[in-house]
This record gives sequence, structure tokens and C-alpha cells, in this order.
Amino acid sequence: MDAESGREDVRDSSDALLETAREMRALVRKRGALSAAAAVLPVPGIDIAVDAATFADMLMRINRAFQLSPEQIEMLHTDERLAVLTALSQVSAVFAGRYVTSAAVLTVVKQVGSRWMTGKAAKWVPIAGQGAAAALSYWTVVKLGDAHIAECLRVRDRVRALLAAPKTTNTAPGA
Repeated sequence: MDAESGREDVRDSSDALLETAREMRALVRKRGALSAAAAVLPVPGIDIAVDAATFADMLMRINRAFQLSPEQIEMLHTDERLAVLTALSQVSAVFAGRYVTSAAVLTVVKQVGSRWMTGKAAKWVPIAGQGAAAALSYWTVVKLGDAHIAECLRVRDRVRALLAAPKTTNTAPGA
């Protein structure tokens, strides 16, 4: 049980991990709705600023929920910290275990995002364009958020496997 939040530690069970994923998916959809709402505002650039801030905050919240924020990793005992860092490397984590900034998010969104940029441009076509921009903004946030949740689940699964693996010693045979 996590003393600070009163919740079961996400590392304790598969059920806790799945519940955390469910809660984070709900957060992703709320953030998607916020992004969609910002997309219909007729103020140039406000949607991009809202999206960048929304993405960064959402990804850091997901990291914290899965106990994969850099601060949480630093507080782990050595064996578990090494397992987490190894798992992050093995699953080629993009945002898990890292500080997430708006600039980093925009870089990834640009890679994902010809659809996202199309939505930003479509916004200026009356009515239908705004609807398309809102739908594309929602889709981008949900796609990025769900991918990050899946990444965190892969990291946590790998950490469990690494911690459950038998320990090897570095002594030479016959020594």
C-alpha cells in the first residue's frame, strides 16, 4: 500500500497494474476532450499550446501512476532501480522514466503527427473544419496516451520478470 496516496502499490499485483491502466485511460480520454475543445477555439496557436502542455502533464501523470517518474526511480533500492532502468532500455521506452517537456512532446507529435498538423490547418475551414480539427486533436491525444500506457505496462511487466529471475553470481567456476 502506498502511504502517500492510500492506494495499493502498482508493483504489488497484476490487478493493481490493470486498475492503474484503467484509471490512466480515463485520464487520457479527459485530456483528449480538453484538446478537442481547444481545437475549436478561434485563437491562433492556443490549441498547440494547450496540446503541448496537456501532453506533457498527461505523460508525467501516467509515469507517476506507474511509478516510473525519474524521481520515483531514484528512490528505489538498487536492485529494483537497476531492473527498472534495464526494462526501460529493453522496451525502448520513449517517455517512461524520463522527464517530459512540452518541447519533447511536440517533437514526438510531429513524428506521429501529419494528421495532427492537418487538423490544426483544417480548423480554419468554417464549422466542418473545426469539427475535423477537434476530432483529430482528440485522436492524437488518445493515441499518444494509450501508447504511453502500453509502454508503461511493458516496462512494469519486464521489471517483474527481471526481479523474479534467479540471481547470478560473478564468481568464477572452481573459485
